Amino acid sequence: MTMITEERAFNILQLAETASAEEIVARYEILKDQYRKIKDETEDLRTRLAYQLKQIELDDVFIYFRRKQRI
Repeated sequence: MTMITEERAFNILQLAETASAEEIVARYEILKDQYRKIKDETEDLRTRLAYQLKQIELDDVFIYFRRKQRI
């Protein structure tokens, strides 16, 4: 897995680097819910695993921003 950088974190969340803490948390929660729904509704194992990895990546971004005290 690639190390999370600030630029990569914002790309993953599809947000501008000027996003507020509230926008970051809201986007994280929206994407997390979308990915969980897709993962839970599909029968395809590859898709389930891909979205599980996306959820892990989102969690890594959340941890990154917490450590940097952005949220």
